[in-house]
Amino acid sequence: MAMNSAVLLAEENRQLCIENQRQKKKRAKRRSYIAIGSVLTVQEGLDLSQTANEGLQGRVATKEATIRMRAPRTCSMCKSLSHTTHICPTK
Repeated sequence: MAMNSAVLLAEENRQLCIENQRQKKKRAKRRSYIAIGSVLTVQEGLDLSQTANEGLQGRVATKEATIRMRAPRTCSMCKSLSHTTHICPTK
């Protein structure tokens, strides 16, 4: 009886993990909305969708070219660049 219960619990756990992964992927998907405030016809929706996709493709190409530099570390207590909070003399 205990072995049968353990097998059933293991199978249920596996199914829940699969469903959880599916829902995580669904939540992580990026959504785009094309309606501005009124009802769209099918053709207007297709046109707006195509222009949005073209804009995204252009943005992806330029995003790869820019490299962002991080700001230098500072002390969060006195904002000095010479040390961090761990060794701050005002502590």
